[in-house]
Amino acid sequence: MRRNSTLRRAIVVGAMALTTALAAPAAAGTSDVSQPEANMAEQNPADIRTAVDRAADAATMLAKVPGYAGVAVDYDAASVVVSWKGEAPSAVSDLTERVPDGVTVDVRQTALSEADLRAASTRLMDSQRALHGPDAVLAALPESDYAGLVAEVSHNSAVARTPALAQHLERIAGVPVRLTIVGDQVESTAGSRRDDEAPWHAGGAMATKDGTDYCSTGFSVVTGAGHRRIVSAAHCNEGVGSLVRDGAGERLGTVTNRATGLDAQLINPSGRPETARAVFGGPWNATSVNPRYRFPVAGVQRPAAGQTICSSGAVTGEHCATIRATDIAWSCGDTTCHGFRASRDDGGVVVGGGDSGGPMYAVIDGKAYARGMIDGGSNRRSCGETSVSTQCFSYVYGIPMVDILDHWDARIDD
Repeated sequence: MRRNSTLRRAIVVGAMALTTALAAPAAAGTSDVSQPEANMAEQNPADIRTAVDRAADAATMLAKVPGYAGVAVDYDAASVVVSWKGEAPSAVSDLTERVPDGVTVDVRQTALSEADLRAASTRLMDSQRALHGPDAVLAALPESDYAGLVAEVSHNSAVARTPALAQHLERIAGVPVRLTIVGDQVESTAGSRRDDEAPWHAGGAMATKDGTDYCSTGFSVVTGAGHRRIVSAAHCNEGVGSLVRDGAGERLGTVTNRATGLDAQLINPSGRPETARAVFGGPWNATSVNPRYRFPVAGVQRPAAGQTICSSGAVTGEHCATIRATDIAWSCGDTTCHGFRASRDDGGVVVGGGDSGGPMYAVIDGKAYARGMIDGGSNRRSCGETSVSTQCFSYVYGIPMVDILDHWDARIDD
């Protein structure tokens, strides 16, 4: 997010995959879910989490098949829950037979699909933003049983004083809506991290000429035309042609493409080779002696509820959290974005101003699997030490990398 941005944003529900049967679960970046049979009780926790993530990765590849509602994981129970509207296709039952011994896949029927909820949340957000501005409805999450939306409304918003508000929002959304009143809004969070150089890493600083950090670099991608580009948040720069500098004020590249519905942009990097195919991890001021200083990028995965995800911004550093909800939509200026939300169990800081555009990923076997791009935060918290003075939050909002890649017919640069 831009550290000094005046752009306010609110948030509600949305979430890509295969239209064919599940033939190759490894395509999303991890190895095939089929593994030599082994009792999960005899595995260490890291192996169990890896096995669960592989199964979830395969399940989320079905996200574009009609009826798909969502995927959630439980690492402690070594389980994956696949929610589906109507009868699930054979690909789902095939998955239940291919997971490692000890991992379970449960299929649950739902009243609504992801597509139903995305359309409903977009209607709700677009309507309330037009009437009351971007901070009116902050979020509308899917109910846990995918039977409707949970709308988060700011306590000091004009919309909160609307008579029979839940019924009003239900008429607009066309699905059941349950209200929750909250007290915050979603705000954009626009070598070393601060003085990187070509080949550029994800998680480095984007700054003004005098070195004032305002955003972070994201994953490197390769477009369909074969061009290497760096992803970041569109709200970080004015538009196509904008000059981008690193944390030392030196030229990083120029903006070549923008997708406002994803709040994403592509940067043509300066120098050769252009990109490092790696992410910065650890604290914002970590050096190469830190074991999490740098991770190679190995592939891409769609996020699922319950999974662990790490985000890495140039201002606050790396934070790992749990994905609480997918299919959220929030106001990105004059349009509606869709993505996911994560937080820590202890309510600690997970993102801060200047982290926008940075990478969100899972670390599996020492490699980073791209899951998203940092877009915003909510629920303010005291920051602690950061690269520059900023504001911090206990919720982080991300745009799925699979959606960004799909939009530009690109692939992760791994």
